[in-house]
Amino acid sequence: MEKLLLCGRNSVFDALKNNFPIEKIFIAKESNNLSLKIKKYNVAIEIVTKKDIEKITTENHQGIIAVLKDFPIYDLNYLLNEKPNKVLILDHIQDPHNLGAIIRTANAFGIKFIIISKERSADITNSVLKISSGGFIGIKIVKVNSISATIHKLNKNGYWIYASALEEKSISLNKIKFNSPSALIVGNENYGVSKSALKMADQIIHIEQFGSVQSLNVSVATGILLYEFVK
Repeated sequence: MEKLLLCGRNSVFDALKNNFPIEKIFIAKESNNLSLKIKKYNVAIEIVTKKDIEKITTENHQGIIAVLKDFPIYDLNYLLNEKPNKVLILDHIQDPHNLGAIIRTANAFGIKFIIISKERSADITNSVLKISSGGFIGIKIVKVNSISATIHKLNKNGYWIYASALEEKSISLNKIKFNSPSALIVGNENYGVSKSALKMADQIIHIEQFGSVQSLNVSVATGILLYEFVK
């Protein structure tokens, strides 16, 4: 598995302030003044050249990168103990760019928990972290074996389940008043929300569209849905 890297001052300092498990921080000689600010966090620091950093990453690094020991992953029981009011479920999103963009958007709308499947889903990678643009800070990723079993357990614990799909019985987003606590499901880029998940949803919703385009990119659609979901 690739080492997860955080590149740039904002990402690194955000991770430090939020106690992310950092293995080591590399600082370019030209940015050595940053080491004084980092010492209080009691993290291993190595001063290197810019060329050394560019051997590790091709991303814009601003003279500083952090190597993560791992990325914090949570289970469903942790989420249920925390009892968040709003939860986002990603039903087998496979494109890392979409996952990163959704994490960023979810952060902007105050979502604290995102559920993803352990199988057939995009994982947390350097590309995802880069695209999220620091959005991973404050978001807890919950990995589960089965989306269907997770929906069932959430429902048993009092969560209303909303799924996004253009179905015969779906209701327009602008006509929905979301109950609490609730979970919103968005589906795979090609197949949408699975049939089993749709059957378990309390309500299926769709986004009104007025042009000739028949569908929206999942990260764009998620942003529109979340705007209403968190109101």
